[in-house]
Amino acid sequence: MNYSRRGFLKAMAAMSGSAMVAPGLLTARSALAASEAAAATEDITTWKISGSHFGAMRAKVVGDRVVEIRPFELDKHPTEMIDGIKGLIYGPSRVRYPMVRLDWYRRRHLSDTSQRGDNRFVRVSWDEAIDLFYEELERIQKEHGPWALHTGGVGWRSVGQVHSCGNHMVRGVGMHGRSVGTVGDYSTGAGQIILPYVLGSTEVYSQGTSWELILEHSKLVIFWANDPIKNLQVGWNTETHEAYAYYEQLRQKIADKSVQVICLDPVRSKTLNYLGAEHQYVNPMTDVPLMLAIAHTLVKEDLYDKAFLDTYALGFDRFVPYLEGRGEDGIEKTPEWAAAICGVPADRIRELARLMAQHRTQLIFGWAIQRQQHGEQPYWMGAVLAAMLGQIGLPGGGVSYAHHYSSVGVSSSGAAMPGAFPLNLDPGRKPKHDNTDYKDYSTVIPIARVIDALLEPGKEIDFNGGKVKLAPYKMAIFSGCNQWHRQPQRNRMKEAWRKLETVVAIDYNWTATCRFADIVLPACTPYERNDLDAYGSYSNRGVIAMQKLVDPLFHSRSDFDIFRALTRRFNREQEYTRGMDEMQWVEKIYEDCRAENGLKDIAMPPFTEFWKQGYVMFAEGKP
Repeated sequence: MNYSRRGFLKAMAAMSGSAMVAPGLLTARSALAASEAAAATEDITTWKISGSHFGAMRAKVVGDRVVEIRPFELDKHPTEMIDGIKGLIYGPSRVRYPMVRLDWYRRRHLSDTSQRGDNRFVRVSWDEAIDLFYEELERIQKEHGPWALHTGGVGWRSVGQVHSCGNHMVRGVGMHGRSVGTVGDYSTGAGQIILPYVLGSTEVYSQGTSWELILEHSKLVIFWANDPIKNLQVGWNTETHEAYAYYEQLRQKIADKSVQVICLDPVRSKTLNYLGAEHQYVNPMTDVPLMLAIAHTLVKEDLYDKAFLDTYALGFDRFVPYLEGRGEDGIEKTPEWAAAICGVPADRIRELARLMAQHRTQLIFGWAIQRQQHGEQPYWMGAVLAAMLGQIGLPGGGVSYAHHYSSVGVSSSGAAMPGAFPLNLDPGRKPKHDNTDYKDYSTVIPIARVIDALLEPGKEIDFNGGKVKLAPYKMAIFSGCNQWHRQPQRNRMKEAWRKLETVVAIDYNWTATCRFADIVLPACTPYERNDLDAYGSYSNRGVIAMQKLVDPLFHSRSDFDIFRALTRRFNREQEYTRGMDEMQWVEKIYEDCRAENGLKDIAMPPFTEFWKQGYVMFAEGKP
C-alpha cells in the first residue's frame, strides 16, 4: 500500500533485472533498486489545492486516489459540505462512458421518444459519440435552421475559469451554427426583471451595504424570507465564507441588545437559531398583504418620510389611493384585512411598522419569495417600504436583495479577477452555417418558458415590455445543466420532452436530464483537470489554483476536450482553442489578470510561483 503503480513497477523492474547481471554488480544494482523504491515511497503522497462552490480545500492524494479533504487554512468558517467532494469524484452516479439511448441509436431522430427515461442505453466510443453529435447538428442546420436548435441555459456552473461548461458549449456549438438561447435565470427570474424599473439596477446580484456599516448603524435588521447562515456555505466562485465573521458579531449585538433582529419567515431557519433572533411567522406566499398593511400603518400614523418620497421617488400619489381602498378593488389594506390572510395579528403588524419607522432599519430579502406567480410584487413592495422609511442610502438602512449570496456585504479588495475561456466567436468570424433565418421565431426564450415553447409552438408572449414568439425547437443541448431539476411540473416536462427529436446532455452524473437524453457525454469533475478560480465572488479576496487531483476517471473528458473534438469535425479546432492547450489557457488567464492588477499597483507573482504556492491573496477592501 506504500507504493504507487509507477513505484511498484520500478521496483519490480529493478528486481527482475538483477537476475541477469554479473554477481559483482548485484550489490550496486540492488542498492539502486532500493533507492528508487524509497523515492517512490516518498512521492506517493501529495497535497494539492483546489476550489469549489463550498470553499477552497487541500486534498491529500495517495498514488492516484483522493483520500482526504481539508479546508483551506485561510478559510476561518469552512462548511462541512466539502466533505462531499470525495463522494462527488467517486460516486456511483458518475457517467462513465459515452452512451446513446437504444432506440435513438437504431432510428436516430425518428426514434420512439416515449421511451426516453427508460434507461436503455448502449455504450459507444468517443469518436462515434462525437460523430453522432456532429451529424445531428448538421441535420438540424440543413433541414431546419437555427430556430430548431436550443442551447440550454446553463445558469449555474462548475467552478473554474478555463473549464466553464457553458462557455465551451456556447462557443463550440456557435462555431457550427446559430441557435435559440435563453434569457434570465431561475434564481432571481422575477426580481431581476422588475427591480431595474423600480430601483435602477437588478440589485439581486449587486454588492450590498458593507457589514461593518450595518453592525455600526443598524438598530433593526429584518431577514425577510432569508436564511444566510445556510445559504452562505455556497458561492458562485470559490467561496471564502468571510461573511460568517460578521454574523458572529451580529449574534453578540443581539445578546447585548444593541441590535434587534427579526427573522420573518414561515419556518424557523438556521439563521434564526444561530443568531438567537426573534421569529415572526407569516403564512407562505402572503408577504405582500403583510407589507401593504405595514405601509397602511405608516400612512395612517404619519410615520413615513415625506421629504424622501418627494425628493427621490415617483408614484406614491398613485399608491396611496390603492392602499386606502380608493382604488379599483375598493379594499382598504388595513392590518385587520392582512391578518386574515398572512396570519400575523393586526396589532403585531402595527408594531412592526412602528419599529421600522423608529429605528435605522435594514431590510434583507431572500430570493425565495420572488419564485412564485407574480413574484415581482414582494420585491417591488419591499422597495416601497424602504422608500417610505426614507433610509435608502443611509449607512445601515434601506433594502438589500442579496446578502445571503456569495458573501455579499464583505468589502471588495478592488483587485481584478481572472477572466474566462471565451464565450463568443472571435471577432470577424462567422459560424460554418451562417443562417440567420429564424422563421419569425425569437432568438431567445425566457428561461422558464422553454417547455411552453415545445407544448405551445409559435405562441407569442409578453416579456419585459416586448413580445417573444416561442420557437418549437427540435434539438436541445445541455452542458452542466439539469433542466429537469429546474422545472416543477414533471409530467408536463415529460410531455414536452417527447416532442424533441434529439437531446444531448454533457455531465458527470446521471442527472434526470441525462436519463432523458439521447446522447450522453461523460464530463470529468472539476477535480480531474487543471484550472484556476476567483477566490471570493464579491470580496475579490484572491486567486485559487485548481490543481488536478486525479486523472479523469473512467472515460470522462473535460468540456475543453469534448468541444475541441467536436470543432475538429468541421475544421475549427485551431480557432476554438486559439492554438493553446489546457495549461497554456490557465497560464494565459492568470497572466492577463496579473497584468491588469499591475495597472492598479496590485502585485501578483509570476505564474510558476503562483501555481507552486497554490494561491495569491489581496488586501481587504474598504466598506
